Amino acid sequence: MKPLPGYARRMTDVVRLGPAASATAAGHPGAWAGRAGHRPNGPGFGNVLAAILATPHAAASSGASPSGAGVHGVAFRVPQPVVVHDKRASAIPAQSDAALSQAMALEGVPQSWQSSLRFIMARESGGQVDAKNPVHSARGLFQLTAVNYHLNPNGARSFGNAVEEAQGGIRYIQRRYGTADRAVAFWQQHHWY
Repeated sequence: MKPLPGYARRMTDVVRLGPAASATAAGHPGAWAGRAGHRPNGPGFGNVLAAILATPHAAASSGASPSGAGVHGVAFRVPQPVVVHDKRASAIPAQSDAALSQAMALEGVPQSWQSSLRFIMARESGGQVDAKNPVHSARGLFQLTAVNYHLNPNGARSFGNAVEEAQGGIRYIQRRYGTADRAVAFWQQHHWY
């Protein structure tokens, strides 16, 4: 039998099947049928996969053996500081970038937030004023949903005004995350905020 590549060996070392997965693997499909609304506790598949893929780096930096790292030890590490340097943020139109700077001054947020706010704006709208999501109510530079339109200085009437859209986004980030860096960290983990 040909040996498994390193990442596959680690996967078999760290992934432990729970009772539901074991029942399904044992030929009992639908082990979770009848348990509507119930979700098993513990890390989700995305966290387990991220932990497995991150294991060589984590092990190399700590001096630990990759096969000795458990899912819980890797998947629940404290996030590293947010580093925001990317090409998308530099592609924001100049007028949207200027509007963001003006909105930051109006909202009284520190200049240190600028790169994180630009990161979110680039991911959410590409810096396009009054960007509309075709699937749901998300709109504007920071893609506020209808339930958060009130955070804009003039509610829904603010859409189309870059400064007011940026103010709404900043207010949303302050209320939900406290800081722009925390919003970016959440976005990087979930690809939404």
